[in-house]
Amino acid sequence: MPDALLVRIQGERVALPLSGEQTIAELGPVAPLPNGEPLLLGLTTVQGRAVPLVNLAPLLTGAPAADEPRLMVLTSLEGDRVALLVNEVFGVTALPTPPVSSALLIDLPGGPLLNPVVLARELRDSLGQ
Repeated sequence: MPDALLVRIQGERVALPLSGEQTIAELGPVAPLPNGEPLLLGLTTVQGRAVPLVNLAPLLTGAPAADEPRLMVLTSLEGDRVALLVNEVFGVTALPTPPVSSALLIDLPGGPLLNPVVLARELRDSLGQ
């Protein structure tokens, strides 16, 4: 059973797969990037390194942020470090092994699991790469 970090992104409670080292931090200054929004908000600094800050709200809810997120989760997405904007962190849980899926969210008992492969593809598509 894989471990996942349970978070809230706007009104959605989702599980982020744990892949190696994750860091939870308060959101600091963000340097905007051209043509990045709504998914890629810009660059932020975590542990002295600049990392892309990803806003999942438009993908999950189809709407801009309703309340102001103040937290981010630094994680790995297909080998690249990214910070995911979240509203709340609930803790770590074990989930059943997810089936292979092409959906952004994989339905599992206990809540949906974010599919990092699909998220990486969505980010590349939104940036025109």
